[in-house]
This record gives sequence, C-alpha cells and structure tokens, in this order.
Amino acid sequence: MSQKNRKLIIYGDSSYAEMIAHYFQNDSVYDVVAFCVDRDYKTREEIDGHPIVALEDIAKHFSSENHYIFAAIGYKSVRTHKKLFKKISQLSFPIASYVSSQAMVDSTCNVGVNCLILPGAILEPDVVIEENCYINSGAIVCHHSCVKAHSILASGSLVGGYTTIGESSLLGFNATVAELLELGEETLLGGGSLLLQNTDKYSMYVGSPAKLIRKHSDTGIMMLPKEFDKKD
Repeated sequence: MSQKNRKLIIYGDSSYAEMIAHYFQNDSVYDVVAFCVDRDYKTREEIDGHPIVALEDIAKHFSSENHYIFAAIGYKSVRTHKKLFKKISQLSFPIASYVSSQAMVDSTCNVGVNCLILPGAILEPDVVIEENCYINSGAIVCHHSCVKAHSILASGSLVGGYTTIGESSLLGFNATVAELLELGEETLLGGGSLLLQNTDKYSMYVGSPAKLIRKHSDTGIMMLPKEFDKKD
C-alpha cells in the first residue's frame, strides 16, 4: 500500500460509514481523520476516537487545501444517496473515491468521484463508472459498458458488455443484465433476476427472465423500511 498522504473526512456516521472508513483506512492512501453529519442529525461526538463535526462547520475545523471528503451514505433511498452527494459537491473540498487493491480494474476504465469499487469487483476494459456509484464485492461490469451516476451494483451482480445502466439505478444481489441493453433512469432489478430487455424509467423488474412488476416515479427506489434507518 502507498504511503498515506491524504487526509479524509467521511460524511456520515452510520455503521455503513464506519465500514467505508475501515476500507479507506486500511487499503488506500487516505488517512481518515474525522466524520461529519448535518448539524440536526449529530447525536454523538466521535467514532473510534475520530471527531464528528457538523457539516455546516466543517470549514472551521479543516482546510480544503489538504483534506478530502467522501459521502458514505447507505442506499435505503437511492434519491437520498444522490441528494447528499450533491450537498458535499457544493463544498470546496475535493472528493475522494475508493478502489480496492483486491478489485480488478483495467487501466482503460474511467471511475468518477465518490465511487466505491469494493474487493472482488471486476471492471473490464473501457468501462465508465460515473460519479457516486457503488460497485460492491464480486460485481462485474463487462467491457465498453457505462454505469451512470448515483447507481449501485450489489454483490455478485453482472452487467454485460456494451450496456448502459441508467442514472440512480440499483441491481440486486446476483442480478444479471445481458449485453447491449439500455436501462432507464432509476431502474431497480431484483436480486437473482436475469434482464434480457431494455427498461423503462422508474421501474422495477424481477424474475428470470425479468419482467416489469411496478413503477416508483413518486418515491424513487426505497430498499429498507424506516425501522432500519439507524442500521443503514
């Protein structure tokens, strides 16, 4: 691992944020120095000895000249995932990304800011991963495909070659998308499903082969009920 030479602030204080901090701290050039949350949601003072500061006060405590930020927001709501990334994008701090040393990422790939490429993920040649995407463990994106901004690929999911995953989409565990497809914005593909067709916007597809089962243009993709908020 390269010598750590970049200081990092994690936006978020959930168990999910703690997990992401662990990856950065143990497998990157970033040294996690603090967490931050919106002032109204600040309920504790530190995580593992690292201070938690109000996002509104971050510039008072840290310089944007030598600190990076990363939005470690879980995906119970994909629209919230996008909204909170947009919030840190308005700050003057540069935004980090994490690419695991145990992922296989071809040198021709293009990975945007605030992305996670977790252990075991594979990105084949000429893949584009736009900003704020999470590519989880064991996910595979085949050659010449594009994952649009704010999208999430769960563990074990597979995207065939020359396919475009629409913005703010989510592929469930072990879901498969065939080659040469175009997925509309906010497509939700259920775990274990096999998608063989293009998709409409704001739609959920399930099965093998996957079929349209519902629309979610009003709510967006919601993965967990409210009682799980604190665990996200």
